[in-house]
Amino acid sequence: MINEKRIVDNFLDMVKIPSPSLKERAMADCVKAELEKIGLEVTEDNAGESCNGNAGNIIGVLKAKGSNKKKILFSAHMDTVLPCDKITPIIENGIIKSDGTSVLGGDDKAGIAAILEMLKQLKENNLDHPEIIVVFSIAEEIGLFGARAMDVEKYAPDFGIIIDSGGKPGTVTIQAPFAAKGKIEIIGKPAHAGLEPENGINALVVASHAITKLRLGRVDENTTSNIGVVTGGAAVNIVMPSVSMMYEARSFDGKVLDELLAETKAIFTETAKEFGAEFKEAIVKGYDGFKIEAGSEILEILEDACKGINIEYKPMKSGGGSDTNIYNGKGIPSVNLGIGMSKVHTKEEFIKIEDMVGCTKLLLSIIDKI
Repeated sequence: MINEKRIVDNFLDMVKIPSPSLKERAMADCVKAELEKIGLEVTEDNAGESCNGNAGNIIGVLKAKGSNKKKILFSAHMDTVLPCDKITPIIENGIIKSDGTSVLGGDDKAGIAAILEMLKQLKENNLDHPEIIVVFSIAEEIGLFGARAMDVEKYAPDFGIIIDSGGKPGTVTIQAPFAAKGKIEIIGKPAHAGLEPENGINALVVASHAITKLRLGRVDENTTSNIGVVTGGAAVNIVMPSVSMMYEARSFDGKVLDELLAETKAIFTETAKEFGAEFKEAIVKGYDGFKIEAGSEILEILEDACKGINIEYKPMKSGGGSDTNIYNGKGIPSVNLGIGMSKVHTKEEFIKIEDMVGCTKLLLSIIDKI
């Protein structure tokens, strides 16, 4: 029986700890102490050095109890998007939310709370289990830096279970896209806009001509493309000398993404040349996509685990990335589980207590089926 009061109290305590990306120190100390209290072998790696953070990933190992030789990784991230300096959680009608001045931080402290309660249940009830590797990662929100730096090969898990998704318990992300993003810049030529505009090259005009030729928005059923930030200009009486844009593209098909990036670069290059301007770009691949095929061992276990606690198994694909992408890229078949987090990254974020409890039950059922 899940200790609902304990998981809720633990969650409330954790969301009150400020942990913006790269400043997870207090949260790292908190979960390290929790894991040690439960009885795991706990270490902190040097992932923070790769991204100038003040903490590393917190890694706990619980050796197998029983004959099962599998090794399973369970993971959630410690960092929270802003504003999170002062979070005041409120409980109303079985729902936990913030007071409206900040995010809640359920993304992803709900995942951490579920993993901790799962571990406590295993220990308190003396349950058999495979070897469990717990990773509480840093800097997920700003580029999956913790997972990237994690030496997962050292621990050699058979599967990865990441708890970092919306949707009711039983929702399982089995596919996520390849992604790329970066800055696009057009360098024109300044001139006085009132006296000699013909002597200038307006970078915004050049960019506008290029943008009309781009495939933006929903490119196809598997691919999206977007310019989300535009900056440029010095004064209203100066022909705009330069403009920079932040661009991103995602696709479930890596080849299609590569083709789209090449096409986008060619359009800007040719348009800039036509106007006598210069084009610069710094678009880089963010992470590889993944797809867990139907019939794979991990999905069979998950489906059985859902049946074991009478919840619906819902495999789905996601348009976003997570630590799950990184672990799959490192050769560990991994999925992302729903824990009911809603309206994440907003001040209206909330989570139902029953979903946090339900996800914990599912984690225990997964272990049972393994």
